[in-house]
Amino acid sequence: MKIRNSLVLLGCGVALSVFTAGAAFATQPGEGLRVTYLVYSGRPNPTLTITDPATIRSIQDGLRQAANGAARSASAADQPRLGYNGILIEPVGREAAGVQYTLKGRAMRSESMAAAKGAAAQVESQAAVDLEARLLQLGGSQGVLDARTLGFLLDSTQ
Repeated sequence: MKIRNSLVLLGCGVALSVFTAGAAFATQPGEGLRVTYLVYSGRPNPTLTITDPATIRSIQDGLRQAANGAARSASAADQPRLGYNGILIEPVGREAAGVQYTLKGRAMRSESMAAAKGAAAQVESQAAVDLEARLLQLGGSQGVLDARTLGFLLDSTQ
């Protein structure tokens, strides 16, 4: 199954790549999306690999909604800091050279995995908040985030 990427050009000349819906994305073992919860400094962050086609489509739809209903914002990245830095979503397997997304609050940052560091775009929308909350709940339900960590992250996103 092929995934097409469509480009939305931003005023600053940076492109935000948004997944377009397809049928099943993950057709081979090991293909899908990797979701990394950026919560720790100095130790590995909790990570979840998603291969279920329906879940992948749901995340892709959330990314598309966040991009389409969003106000464009400056692409300056926040400097990493101690504590919660958002959720990183990136393709694995055949699509691994694509675009990675970072969600935190109203902000959704996209960055080409092949481009030079700093070639990124950022948008802000309520859909980004909603997708972040869904992914936090998914991490909790899959056992990647323990109840204490999940509670802290949900509180910090309010």
